[in-house]
Amino acid sequence: MEDYQAILRVFDQHQSFALSTHVNPDGDAIGSELALYSFLKDLGKQVKIFNTDTAPKNYRFLPFYDAILPAKAFQDDFPEVLVVLDAGVLKRIGTYLSRSLVPTKATVNIDHHTAADRFGDYNLVETDASSTSEIIYRLIRHHGTPIGKERALCLYTGIMFDTGCFRYSNSTPKAHHVAAELIQEGISVDEVYRAVYESLPIGTILLLSEVFQTLGTTPDGKVGWLYATQEMFRKTGTTRDDVDGFINHIRSVDTVEVAILVSEQKNGESKASLRSKSSVDVGEIAAVFGGGGHQRAAGCEIDAPCEEAIAQLVAAAQQRMMDR
Repeated sequence: MEDYQAILRVFDQHQSFALSTHVNPDGDAIGSELALYSFLKDLGKQVKIFNTDTAPKNYRFLPFYDAILPAKAFQDDFPEVLVVLDAGVLKRIGTYLSRSLVPTKATVNIDHHTAADRFGDYNLVETDASSTSEIIYRLIRHHGTPIGKERALCLYTGIMFDTGCFRYSNSTPKAHHVAAELIQEGISVDEVYRAVYESLPIGTILLLSEVFQTLGTTPDGKVGWLYATQEMFRKTGTTRDDVDGFINHIRSVDTVEVAILVSEQKNGESKASLRSKSSVDVGEIAAVFGGGGHQRAAGCEIDAPCEEAIAQLVAAAQQRMMDR
């Protein structure tokens, strides 16, 4: 509990805060950010959220969603405290923000990834937590502030996402207990699920059809991949945000141990998501390319076209499996 107390003292002793999370933010990143934003606002603090990438549209139902600002909105209004959530390493909040968003007093790092750097002046890293949202729940409870329905909605969304709707191995008794506490705040589990997973525009389905044409596996079937190009996005009227969740289709193949999804960026570089359903640590694979994550889910960026990026990632995955 000492880490909680130290961070709560930082919150108490300072007035201006900036929050940020990793590029391509997911449900846990967004949920934990918004819940902490609300908590700090209730403490009377000045708080802004700066993210490199836009939050996916299916999270617009969350309270405080409109508080998320793009990276370019940050100029020179330096906060006293920077709080980085769910990022693993500082550079994963994006090049511009990691270089420019420099706090005048302290950096706080809150995360649950096993490969997380202790880059903060204050670090709250709990690798046995299901999600960063679970940690934020405990932090708020430790302070004694009520969670409330709005924060519960944000935190439940984060836990639900990072546990794969409570299907993954990080669906611990603690995670289920926290989820139960959040449900008791009056949120609708059904509405959260439908908002996140059953609110896809038709363009996303058309994009999935295009992306499925790129499906490939290694000869032994242990590594599988998909990729999405800028041409596919243009053709279907979609963006990279719309590939969220596509990787689960590869992960569901019976022989696949490591799933890879690569998306072409406008600058020609590739963003990769990796998932594992075995003992293969995809966080270690992502780290080879300067990315991060944890054993079952990770991401990185590669300065190469999609197919070349996939070739590099597949080689790294195969090497990791040989080294087990």
